[in-house]
Amino acid sequence: MKLTPIIEVRDVTYRYPYAEQPALDQISLQMMPNQWIAIVGHNGSGKSTLAKTFNGLIEPQSGEIYFDGQLLTEETVWDVRGQLGIVFQNPDNQFVGATVADDVAFGMENNGIPRDEMLVRVEAALRQVRMWDYRHQEPARLSGGQKQRVALAGVLAQRPKVIILDEATSMLDPQGRSEIIDLMSQLRAAGDFTIISITHDVDEAALADQIFLIDDGHLIMQGAPDEFFAKSDELHDHGLIEPLSEQIRGKLVASGINLSNKYLDENQLVDELWTLHLNM
Repeated sequence: MKLTPIIEVRDVTYRYPYAEQPALDQISLQMMPNQWIAIVGHNGSGKSTLAKTFNGLIEPQSGEIYFDGQLLTEETVWDVRGQLGIVFQNPDNQFVGATVADDVAFGMENNGIPRDEMLVRVEAALRQVRMWDYRHQEPARLSGGQKQRVALAGVLAQRPKVIILDEATSMLDPQGRSEIIDLMSQLRAAGDFTIISITHDVDEAALADQIFLIDDGHLIMQGAPDEFFAKSDELHDHGLIEPLSEQIRGKLVASGINLSNKYLDENQLVDELWTLHLNM
């Protein structure tokens, strides 16, 4: 049986007021459900604009958006927004509650979730992101990584089909970034939903199931990480570089070390180097 894309974009064009060039120019793509999908591109490439069309935050001038087979219209947009949650770059812009628990509950209160159910979901979501012990604290007193985890808990509590992280790690220090990326990996492995990561961090994108490269409002290429990062020349042409593991693999191969002639993530690279060492 053929799977229905969780998100399908058909010939979408959007131009910001007074802009000379469209931010999205007749772009078409399909995203399949229950995957981690990364949308990459340099700043101003159109990737965040594209994400905002998925739930009607931006309405294209032409083209169509489908969510789980349903056309996005004025009549369906609120239903779609109930199934798609977004974690933004700056979590402070999302906080409205006096405590961590209040903040996670806020979206459910607006959606009329019964209180007993809401309490269960608040605890479950905060435990998922390892923030249950902070439930009585003020969000403003948390670290950047902790704030993003609380923002993510607020989305998880609403049990969406899709979670979008819009540059959600870009303002964090290395430790906070690592915590969120590790959490995304764990949630993807355990959850029955789709993660869409909007990022310019190729090391983060390398963890995804599928990667889409956007530039000047066009879909340039897409594929699994091993296919995607094999096209280093195209990445360079569009302002991106390979993940660190791929840069190291390339330099080792150039120095005469017999490694796979394909993209390797960090664990795969370590495994191959260890195997070579054992066989020496």
